[in-house]
Amino acid sequence: MEVCMIIIIDGPPASGKSTLVRVLKLRYCANTYHYKRLGLNNVFYALLLRIAPGLQCCKLERGRVDPIILVNPNYLVKMSILTLILEIMYKCIEYFLLLLLALMNRCLIIDELFSLGWANYFNLLLFKKALRPNYVIFLMRFDLKFFHMLSRLHKIYYYFIDRSLEKLEMFWRKRGNATPYDVRYLLLVRYSFKLFSEISRKYGIKIKINRIYTP
Repeated sequence: MEVCMIIIIDGPPASGKSTLVRVLKLRYCANTYHYKRLGLNNVFYALLLRIAPGLQCCKLERGRVDPIILVNPNYLVKMSILTLILEIMYKCIEYFLLLLLALMNRCLIIDELFSLGWANYFNLLLFKKALRPNYVIFLMRFDLKFFHMLSRLHKIYYYFIDRSLEKLEMFWRKRGNATPYDVRYLLLVRYSFKLFSEISRKYGIKIKINRIYTP
């Protein structure tokens, strides 16, 4: 059986990930998969905000934002176990699809994964109180266990794309976002990449990791 090559493109918002994914897709004639965390949670909380708009703590005029971020933290704390369950269910669905695609394709490119995903969990833990520390650890271990298994079956290359803050802010505005670039979230993304890199080396997960920095 031919071994599948999996290429993961990750990095902070507006770093050029999607552009690179399109280039690699053409170069390798590969299939692409956009992995986004909190899928079921965002569907649930979007519906909840429609039913009970009083739960919303802030409103953004323009730009994409996860609906869970708009919910008042006082309510998110009470629903943290539901948030965890929905994310576990979503992970199972997403990883099942990824496994199928990896088995069916010679080359698979994944748009977004560990750095952005773990940064989302840290953001919900530290600033929204939507997840508890042990929940975040469980979700991260879930990721590591799956990719440790996947790395035994396929060659995995992980590229973290990063830029200077000035360039990130410039590209963020060019996208039409009216809200300021979230520097706090940027730091969480960079920290998540460093954490994943260290854990992968420590536990022998066979993923080739590279950081590509463009000023």
